[in-house]
Amino acid sequence: MKAKILLSTLGLLLATVPFAGTAAAQGPNYSAAGDVALVSKYIWRGQRLTNDWSLQPSVTLGVGGFAFNAWGSMDMTAVNPTDLNSLETSNGLQGKFSEVDYTLSYDHSFENVSVGTGLIFYTFPERFATTAEWYTSLSVDNAPLAPAFTVYVDVDETSAGGGSAGVYFLIEAGHSFGFNHDVFTGLDLGASLAFANSGFNNFYYGLNEGGAHDASVTLNVPITINDNWSAGAWVTYSGLIGDGIRGAQFQDPRVPERPTGASYADTVWGGLSLSLSF
Repeated sequence: MKAKILLSTLGLLLATVPFAGTAAAQGPNYSAAGDVALVSKYIWRGQRLTNDWSLQPSVTLGVGGFAFNAWGSMDMTAVNPTDLNSLETSNGLQGKFSEVDYTLSYDHSFENVSVGTGLIFYTFPERFATTAEWYTSLSVDNAPLAPAFTVYVDVDETSAGGGSAGVYFLIEAGHSFGFNHDVFTGLDLGASLAFANSGFNNFYYGLNEGGAHDASVTLNVPITINDNWSAGAWVTYSGLIGDGIRGAQFQDPRVPERPTGASYADTVWGGLSLSLSF
């Protein structure tokens, strides 16, 4: 599952462009965006969902404060098997979308604060599984480090079979250092710290306790190509927190290609993004 939009976390992968014209100026503010990212690993909330290269395209359409986003992650290698009940990987999910997510959202900005809410539908085309998650967010735009707070509540998967709903709380902050350059316009530094409740940890790790879950630090270099094209390059450190969570990372005997244990709970990964505005 994706880090909404979080790495949405630094807004690395999204460029929104209003349509020009009199109708747009007088009526609702229509917008459209498209981008694609190549990432060395697919990390979701500190967990390695794909321990190799993935291609992640995204499209967003908006009107006023409402938006619809479609995002996918395609495996570039055979690291993930097609059938989790078989040790045979063959070509696995190589060249296939391991995940496609759809987000319906609403955002509104006040003088110094922005708020948002939305519903994320997680789908896994090769696994025939889905789940949904509601979120709400608040960011303090003019404060030092521009702190942002988002809470995610799973409304399907974690509470199945009588379990408690999984809750994930994310705190983010960052700072941009501007450069006087037409192409390399600056340097973005961001960090996050997340907490999860016992419902979340029980579903993913079999742990009936809550607490700090993961942390990350990201360094991003935005690149301006021309009026229509932009790009970015970044490197991120992600780490799970707590011995129980770290020790449970990737422990699945059905997927022997996956690394397991606490030594793989820390990940340095990166990627490149390309965005088109029109």
